[in-house]
Amino acid sequence: MSDDQKVISVQDRIPALKEQRKKRANRRLILYVSIFFILIAAVVYFQSPLSHIQTIQVEGQEIGEEQEILSASGLETGTSIWSADFDAAEQTITQIPYVDSVEVRRSLPTTVRIVVNERERTAYIEQEGQFIPVYGNGNLMEEQSLSTHPSDAPVIYNWTEDRLLERFFEELDQLGDGIVNHISEIHPLEDDPTHLRLYMNDGIEVETTVNQFADHMTPYPTIARQISAPEDGVLHMKMSPYFEAFQWEEEDEEMEEHIDTGEGGVEQPEEESTDEA
Repeated sequence: MSDDQKVISVQDRIPALKEQRKKRANRRLILYVSIFFILIAAVVYFQSPLSHIQTIQVEGQEIGEEQEILSASGLETGTSIWSADFDAAEQTITQIPYVDSVEVRRSLPTTVRIVVNERERTAYIEQEGQFIPVYGNGNLMEEQSLSTHPSDAPVIYNWTEDRLLERFFEELDQLGDGIVNHISEIHPLEDDPTHLRLYMNDGIEVETTVNQFADHMTPYPTIARQISAPEDGVLHMKMSPYFEAFQWEEEDEEMEEHIDTGEGGVEQPEEESTDEA
């Protein structure tokens, strides 16, 4: 191949190379222009109400008031959805006694969702005909007291030892819902408030202690199944559980037998003879 033919071949390719350079330059220009407009749009977005919180939704609350949760969060409509401190909002909301956990998250474009997981009511304390709910952390919520007998948690009557209350609720919280739901009423014994009389939903009376309450009551379902339904007595749930049957029934039966046979009764006078001598 001659030198003239090689030179002509390269010259023929020059227009194609120029076209490729032109396309690359155009693409680069389009990219730069796009980035410029994106930056402009971002600045406009962050400076405009389009990035502000328009709606705050509270979800999951059943006991608590929505306004109380909103106030605790510190979030307000009209503020930037990106600059709002969600971590601080979660920390303050979890300080509400009945809140167990909370998650605050964005729901673009302008909505914030506060998803609350409430503590379950561990029990109620009866005071002057009012039933004050107590949560798993031992906090009493007098402002949420009920005037009717609740059925979703056991009711504590005549509790006078405040120093024992926190310890008892720690034990009750360890016990778990499966067994707590069996308990209807809790009564401290008058002579020793560290001992408790429980009235169970299945009709069994239980005597146990505040100390190691959770350990003592854990085997209750298994032991309760071994007790005959009509049998009256007290189930002692302590280190070695045992059932103590009431004795007054046997005494009543013995008394009835004595009455039927005339034993121990008043002597009946002998009948006078009517035969004439």
